[in-house]
Amino acid sequence: MVLKTKSTGIPQNIVRVAVIRTLRFKIEEIKQKLNNVYENMLYFEKKYGMKTEEFYRQFVGGKLGDDMDFFEWKASAEIYNELKEEKKVLIEAI
Repeated sequence: MVLKTKSTGIPQNIVRVAVIRTLRFKIEEIKQKLNNVYENMLYFEKKYGMKTEEFYRQFVGGKLGDDMDFFEWKASAEIYNELKEEKKVLIEAI
Protein backbone atom coordinates (compact mmCIF):
# COMPACT_ATOMS: atom_id res chain seq x y z
CA MET A 1 0.00 0.00 0.00
CA VAL A 2 1.45 3.36 -0.98
CA LEU A 3 0.30 6.56 0.66
CA LYS A 4 0.74 10.04 -0.71
CA THR A 5 2.23 12.43 1.77
CA LYS A 6 2.13 16.18 2.02
CA SER A 7 5.47 17.91 1.61
CA THR A 8 6.64 19.33 4.93
CA GLY A 9 10.05 20.47 3.87
CA ILE A 10 11.62 17.71 5.95
CA PRO A 11 13.80 15.43 3.83
CA GLN A 12 11.90 12.30 2.82
CA ASN A 13 14.60 9.94 4.15
CA ILE A 14 14.33 11.49 7.63
CA VAL A 15 10.55 11.11 7.60
CA ARG A 16 10.91 7.51 6.40
CA VAL A 17 13.34 6.64 9.19
CA ALA A 18 11.06 8.24 11.79
CA VAL A 19 8.02 6.36 10.53
CA ILE A 20 9.87 3.04 10.45
CA ARG A 21 11.20 3.62 13.97
CA THR A 22 7.67 4.37 15.18
CA LEU A 23 6.29 1.24 13.50
CA ARG A 24 9.04 -0.91 15.02
CA PHE A 25 8.29 0.52 18.47
CA LYS A 26 4.59 -0.28 17.99
CA ILE A 27 5.48 -3.83 16.89
CA GLU A 28 7.53 -4.33 20.06
CA GLU A 29 4.63 -2.99 22.11
CA ILE A 30 2.29 -5.46 20.42
CA LYS A 31 4.72 -8.32 21.07
CA GLN A 32 4.61 -7.55 24.79
CA LYS A 33 0.81 -7.44 24.76
CA LEU A 34 0.74 -10.73 22.84
CA ASN A 35 2.94 -12.34 25.51
CA ASN A 36 0.66 -11.08 28.28
CA VAL A 37 -2.52 -12.27 26.58
CA TYR A 38 -0.87 -15.60 25.72
CA GLU A 39 0.03 -16.15 29.38
CA ASN A 40 -3.59 -15.47 30.29
CA MET A 41 -4.78 -18.04 27.76
CA LEU A 42 -2.25 -20.59 29.06
CA TYR A 43 -3.66 -20.11 32.56
CA PHE A 44 -7.15 -21.00 31.32
CA GLU A 45 -5.83 -23.90 29.23
CA LYS A 46 -4.23 -25.42 32.31
CA LYS A 47 -7.21 -24.67 34.53
CA TYR A 48 -9.76 -26.23 32.17
CA GLY A 49 -7.58 -28.82 30.43
CA MET A 50 -8.18 -27.77 26.84
CA LYS A 51 -6.49 -25.68 24.18
CA THR A 52 -7.82 -22.22 23.48
CA GLU A 53 -8.85 -23.10 19.92
CA GLU A 54 -11.00 -26.01 21.15
CA PHE A 55 -12.46 -23.93 23.97
CA TYR A 56 -13.35 -21.13 21.55
CA ARG A 57 -15.15 -23.49 19.15
CA GLN A 58 -17.13 -25.04 21.98
CA PHE A 59 -17.93 -21.74 23.67
CA VAL A 60 -19.18 -19.92 20.57
CA GLY A 61 -21.05 -23.10 19.64
CA GLY A 62 -22.97 -22.86 22.92
CA LYS A 63 -21.54 -26.10 24.32
CA LEU A 64 -20.08 -24.53 27.47
CA GLY A 65 -21.68 -22.58 30.27
CA ASP A 66 -21.53 -18.88 30.88
CA ASP A 67 -18.85 -18.88 33.56
CA MET A 68 -17.12 -15.51 33.83
CA ASP A 69 -13.77 -17.24 33.14
CA PHE A 70 -15.12 -18.31 29.78
CA PHE A 71 -15.97 -14.76 28.75
CA GLU A 72 -12.50 -13.59 29.78
CA TRP A 73 -10.90 -16.50 27.94
CA LYS A 74 -12.95 -15.78 24.80
CA ALA A 75 -12.00 -12.09 24.95
CA SER A 76 -8.33 -13.03 25.40
CA ALA A 77 -8.44 -15.28 22.33
CA GLU A 78 -10.05 -12.55 20.23
CA ILE A 79 -7.62 -9.88 21.44
CA TYR A 80 -4.70 -12.23 20.74
CA ASN A 81 -5.86 -12.80 17.16
CA GLU A 82 -6.46 -9.08 16.59
CA LEU A 83 -3.00 -8.22 17.91
CA LYS A 84 -1.39 -10.86 15.68
CA GLU A 85 -3.14 -9.38 12.66
CA GLU A 86 -2.13 -5.83 13.62
CA LYS A 87 1.49 -6.93 14.04
CA LYS A 88 1.44 -8.64 10.64
CA VAL A 89 0.10 -5.51 8.94
CA LEU A 90 2.71 -3.29 10.59
CA ILE A 91 5.53 -5.65 9.60
CA GLU A 92 4.28 -5.63 6.02
CA ALA A 93 4.21 -1.81 6.10
CA ILE A 94 7.89 -1.68 6.94
